[in-house]
Amino acid sequence: MRRATFAITLLSLGAPGTVWATAEPGPESVIGSPLPLGELPPQAMTTGSCAMFLWERSTRRRILMAMARQATAKVIYGGKAATLAQTGAEGEAIMGFSPHLRYAAEGFAIGVDIAIDANDSGGAIIRDGTLTFTASDGAAVVAPVAGIIGCK
Repeated sequence: MRRATFAITLLSLGAPGTVWATAEPGPESVIGSPLPLGELPPQAMTTGSCAMFLWERSTRRRILMAMARQATAKVIYGGKAATLAQTGAEGEAIMGFSPHLRYAAEGFAIGVDIAIDANDSGGAIIRDGTLTFTASDGAAVVAPVAGIIGCK
């Protein structure tokens, strides 16, 4: 599989978007971020896999990595790595990822709504999207995201 060129993507994101919050930020949130998610450290991809990496537009923190083949997503929540199972996908998939994805774990859920643009280098760019974090009590936080999809 072809590898995506990620450096160009990082330069083409534009200005941070607007952040909407309907719940109080959690203890892991940073200034300018309503999300209760920590920054995800660098992640390794296995050969033959495709992954989606999302970062919060307002802070540029990596907050989610999803794996197409495994139908899972990884985040940092409560100071610990959490793996969420994919619970829904709608729309035409590009490189294994649909534009409307849903993930869930014990105590919270994440919705991802993105516009995926495949590029000539074998990857895809996500210039516009939102990540919705929903706590078990129903409180939700929505933040704009951007990202990339690549295969190894």
